[in-house]
Amino acid sequence: MSAKSNKQNKSDDTKKSSSGGFFQNLLASLFASSNPEAEKKRKLKSLAKTISKTKYHSFYRPGSFELTESFGKLMYDIYRVVFPAQQLFRNAQNIAVFKHHIINYSLSEKQFELLAQIDEKKIEEMAKQIDPKKLSEQVEQKLQMFLAEFDNTKTAKIESIYKAYTLFKDFCSFDYYMLLKKYDSSLREGVFSTPPRLEKVNAEYILDDLKDFLSVAYPITGEGIAWNDFFVMLKEVYGKDFITPNTWKKIIVRIKSIQMSKTIDFVIQHASQDFKYETEIQYHYESLIEPYIDKIQNETRESVSKITEALKDSKTNSICMQIFGKTDIQGLLHYVSSYNAILEKKGLNLYEYAEPLGYLKTFLIEYLKKDIREYFDVVVIRGQWDSTLSAPISNAYQELLAISDKISTFDEMMSEEGSLGIKIKTLLPKTSHDSGAENIINRVVSDANDTAKDFIYTSTANLITIGKTVKQLVEDYTNPKPIIVKNWKELEKFIEVPMKDFCVDIYKKIYLFVQLMKQYLSE
Repeated sequence: MSAKSNKQNKSDDTKKSSSGGFFQNLLASLFASSNPEAEKKRKLKSLAKTISKTKYHSFYRPGSFELTESFGKLMYDIYRVVFPAQQLFRNAQNIAVFKHHIINYSLSEKQFELLAQIDEKKIEEMAKQIDPKKLSEQVEQKLQMFLAEFDNTKTAKIESIYKAYTLFKDFCSFDYYMLLKKYDSSLREGVFSTPPRLEKVNAEYILDDLKDFLSVAYPITGEGIAWNDFFVMLKEVYGKDFITPNTWKKIIVRIKSIQMSKTIDFVIQHASQDFKYETEIQYHYESLIEPYIDKIQNETRESVSKITEALKDSKTNSICMQIFGKTDIQGLLHYVSSYNAILEKKGLNLYEYAEPLGYLKTFLIEYLKKDIREYFDVVVIRGQWDSTLSAPISNAYQELLAISDKISTFDEMMSEEGSLGIKIKTLLPKTSHDSGAENIINRVVSDANDTAKDFIYTSTANLITIGKTVKQLVEDYTNPKPIIVKNWKELEKFIEVPMKDFCVDIYKKIYLFVQLMKQYLSE
């Protein structure tokens, strides 16, 4: 036969083979589509063959859909190793405890020192020695120094240890005992003195267990997990190994091998007849360091705020007792702090200066128009001294009288019938659906706060002027040869108490009240 003839024959044979294969595939496809049950059996048979070729084929018997004692022994061996760690997680269920351990393990000595310095008790001690503004500045400086040490390297290490912890916890906390009870109903939890009597189990009976196991087992085989740092931290905190690092590495190697073989995935596909099933490795990453930093910042700043506010309240109450003999001061009727509850509920601007303005109004009524007026009438009006020297105190006194009246008018304007208060009252019900109403109320309240603040600033400045002059006059009175007021002796007959005591008491009250106002003006 010629070479040409041989070539032709081969070509014909190829065409026949190709043609036959095509028709066979077509028929197989048509047959499968028309008989789903036959196709399922074919896939089950193919999958059984695949399982038989895997490294861990002894785990499963496809013909009876049973998981064997061999797989049960694997679960028992893991259970025996992780049981001490299971107890750890059961006894300390609060994840915040472990987060705290991880963070503390990673802190430097300097950070521990700084952390101690921004502790609430330490802040309370500092608050007794320095003023609130310096306290806030110093604590904030220490806080920033503490946070600055969380550079990229340290942060990455902490996050990696935390990831190792979560993977380790999930793996160890898997309910091996309940799975094994399906192999041996007489099995006792945590008892390893005698080997279990493992029997074959219908795979369908533990399908969910298998899926749950793979979901916690496969993630531990990931790359770049800080297992060494994690186990060092665990031993440092608890003083012992719950699982030795070498034993844990062997578990990872075994799981990795099972994962690579896909044996259990195939078993799940076969037993469930879900041929598309695949184990999804999901690790829901949750940062540890970011929430920690936020927590430290918030707690530290809240401590400073709480402590300084408490000090302010204490100082305010002390000053009020010295000036007024009481702490419950209600100098106004409408621009009052109690109304803030209504505004705050609506998320609106608040009456920021209601409290100090109430103190101011009370002081102007009880002291300016009484004791200070008497002092003014006696020393300034009747006193013989240069008008250029008496002008500042005279002007300040007159302006304070005018401000007292203006505050009363302002307070009336803030009443529900007043020009400002009625706007707030009318628009409040509309704020839930009308942003324009909110804007108008906020503007009215903001303007009212500006007015109140101006009253306080101006009054405080005038009281300082009066106080300085009174102090000079006290010194002048005690001088053997007075320079400012020429007729002190003559003025003494117009008052019922010693002149020096009278002047000193006026100065003390003004000084105390100025200190009270400065607490609000420095904010």
